[in-house]
Amino acid sequence: MNKKGLDQGKPRPDAKAKATGKALYVDDIKFPRMLHGYIFSSPLASAKLEKLDIAKAKAAPGIHTILTADNLPGSNRIGMIFDDEELLVSSRVRMSGDRLALIAAETQLQAKKAAELINLKLQETPGVYDCREALSPSAPQIHPEGNVFKEFNVRRGNLDETVLSSDIIIEEDYEIGGQEHAYLETQGTIAVPQADDSWHIYSTTQCPYYIRARVSRFLGITQNKVRVFQTVTGGAFGGKEDFPDEPALCATALAKATGRPVKVIYPRKYDMQSSTKRHSMKIKHKLFATKQGQIKGVKLDIDVDAGAYAGLSTVVAERANISSVGPYDIPNIQVKTKVIYTNNLYGGPYRGFGAPQVSAVHEAQIDKLARTVGKDRIEIRRINGMSAQKRKFASGEELAQPHLYQELLNKLEKISKWRTHLQPPSRGNLKEGIGIGTMIYGVNLHWGGQRLDRGAAYLVLLNDGSISLAVGVTDMGQGANAAMRTICAAALGISEDLIQISEVDTDKVPDSGPTVASRATMSGGRAVIDAVNRLKPKLDKIAAQMLDCEDPGQVECKDGIYQTKSNQTKTVSFEKVVEELYLRRINPAAIGWYRSEPRQYDPETGQGKAYAFYAFGGHVTRVQVDTDTGRVNVLETTAVHDVGKIINYQGIKGQVHGGTVQGLGWALMEEFKLNKGKMMNAGFSDYLIPTSMDMPEKLNMDFIEEPQPQGPFGAKGIGEPSFISVGASVISAVSHALNQDLKILPLTPQNIVESIRKND
Repeated sequence: MNKKGLDQGKPRPDAKAKATGKALYVDDIKFPRMLHGYIFSSPLASAKLEKLDIAKAKAAPGIHTILTADNLPGSNRIGMIFDDEELLVSSRVRMSGDRLALIAAETQLQAKKAAELINLKLQETPGVYDCREALSPSAPQIHPEGNVFKEFNVRRGNLDETVLSSDIIIEEDYEIGGQEHAYLETQGTIAVPQADDSWHIYSTTQCPYYIRARVSRFLGITQNKVRVFQTVTGGAFGGKEDFPDEPALCATALAKATGRPVKVIYPRKYDMQSSTKRHSMKIKHKLFATKQGQIKGVKLDIDVDAGAYAGLSTVVAERANISSVGPYDIPNIQVKTKVIYTNNLYGGPYRGFGAPQVSAVHEAQIDKLARTVGKDRIEIRRINGMSAQKRKFASGEELAQPHLYQELLNKLEKISKWRTHLQPPSRGNLKEGIGIGTMIYGVNLHWGGQRLDRGAAYLVLLNDGSISLAVGVTDMGQGANAAMRTICAAALGISEDLIQISEVDTDKVPDSGPTVASRATMSGGRAVIDAVNRLKPKLDKIAAQMLDCEDPGQVECKDGIYQTKSNQTKTVSFEKVVEELYLRRINPAAIGWYRSEPRQYDPETGQGKAYAFYAFGGHVTRVQVDTDTGRVNVLETTAVHDVGKIINYQGIKGQVHGGTVQGLGWALMEEFKLNKGKMMNAGFSDYLIPTSMDMPEKLNMDFIEEPQPQGPFGAKGIGEPSFISVGASVISAVSHALNQDLKILPLTPQNIVESIRKND
């Protein structure tokens, strides 16, 4: 693989500060007279609040205030899309970790000790902890409106006719588990009241504009009185999209009550118990095909466990719903996705946004079809997958680059040496297998979220030719700021060293929507290019005059030097051109803007243009399974992704490495151990995530570069695609090793041993 990005090989803007320990995370920031907040929460997941006596706690040393639902200085309703959540429980507990009281003290230890003095009485009530049991009419109702609060559909073709004319029907029921984000830095916020009655909020977040909107609503003030600073963010993966609003509201409430800055930092155990998780799903999948392996139709029933509150579950389910048949042109489709309340931890955004769960299921069904008709698993994908002749996505739209899926399969087969591993050696209880998973990813937000599909950049040329760049998309460790700097430098034709960029400040640029859905490079990059395009004509005109050229269109800047296309001997530096711009008193700043093109889509049938454009990706994984212990050792993984154009080569490699290993963790070891909704393995000593010892012995990767016109310089997203197909490839590999169909994730040793025993 000999790939090269647009970047100039410079270290990331944040590299030195993070490597030397100088980067300031939210818990490193201090203010005079700052207090520390603590959250007193419910140990039960379903209960009535009968007594909450805070008298002794208020008298404890160092305590400044204790807030309950009765004295909260703001609105207690904080639902994100559905108004179904309270900041502090007023009467009914719906989830273990629900907040009952907020404490502000001189130290966090004092606040914690005061919490131990609160006299709490809860009456436990019947709960429901299985999303299918929640569908029963006799199940406890989590909210008055009922346990099913949203349904999505995809209806294409005529499945009844398909059933009558199909040779093969494959029907299976799958159970796909959730996942903890496991970001290294827990949730945290500092709320600082200002002298002019405005507010400064410092937060580890990927969506600072969400926080601004919800804090202003909570306090009943206009948004221009709330300024949110994104602090250096130690990981997110979706877990810092909507959820950081809640610690921000806790800190704001305590700061409002005390008139002093308040810091709220979640301890790891509470963070894991209360924050959003990848949704677990139960999926019934029915596939109809001919004897030759041609898929004629699919029928899916997807039950999404939303947990106790809606959060962004409907948005996640929306992507899962339309992604559920993968990168295949299937003429007859019926998908019904239900979003269901339970008393479990509530679900939220997580890398892949619902697509990994449904992809694992559909790819497993494709594998089973291959075995049923006696065809190779890659060959069955060639037959049914997108191609120049088969172009239609599940939504009925014809894709612009369907041929890239066939190229993806060719690369995966070649790089992984697929055929040499189809009959692996067997050494007693050690069985080897190879598996494949592929996916299609709709880049940017789904049609339902297109009102948020925007981006902004503010670019200022300074007197000495250096540049101050601010963008509205956040860098949470994934390298977005490096990509923005590269795009800006490439568009201007200058060195990246001239560009300074930092974390988001909501007062600097307009609301740019959420940094999710692998849209940072797309929306932020397009906004940066727009800002450059607003300034470039001014620079080109001045440069042309300084080069004695009558046509500014003949001027170009490369490596910070202007010259004309016809005369490359006479030059002028970028810095000199900017200096002249200032001498002529021409505006040296511009706001760049991006918005996606409006799309038509019918949510009743799931037909229309769901996304701006699409990317393909896939993994091939080789494993060794110990049939005595159920332990899986990953021998080798191959990843290939259609990325449009590589912006930052080291960055894209890092995304694929990270997404692959995170996907392996989800597929093999990350398991929630819930007891009546309470997480029994909260903490990294009990909740297992991959370490360096769990890395594949070999990780291959390659990229397909065919520019996508809508992306900056033709780039597509990679953050989420790098994860999505991993789980599918693991199910495929372990099923191959054991010669049986597996229908559960994660494939923990216990689950594997139980599956082996069932099939003995």
